[in-house]
Amino acid sequence: MSTATIIDLAACGEVDLSTLLTGPLRQARVVTLDATQAETLSAVDREHTLFVLEGTGSAQAGTTTVDLTAGTAVTLPLGGTMTISAAREPLRYFHASLMTPSAGSLSPTVEEADAQ
Repeated sequence: MSTATIIDLAACGEVDLSTLLTGPLRQARVVTLDATQAETLSAVDREHTLFVLEGTGSAQAGTTTVDLTAGTAVTLPLGGTMTISAAREPLRYFHASLMTPSAGSLSPTVEEADAQ
């Protein structure tokens, strides 16, 4: 039987999931951008997904910009870049990053398996 792990993201803000899970999830965090603050996500070695919890803002990828409101989900596939911006109020969202098979191995290498 597996043991569940409970993490209070509101308290810690961020967790390295590669220490807890064997699947593609690598990081989970809750982000709060202050009014007019922005964050750029780059999907060089992992994909990203976010879910807006509170506030309003926008997500821009290339020439495409979409409005963000509570309940909106956005994904960023491998190779993309996206800027998340808060509007005139803070924007709070859940962000998860996922390793992809083409960006890195999801299973341990022979050397890593031998070391275990």
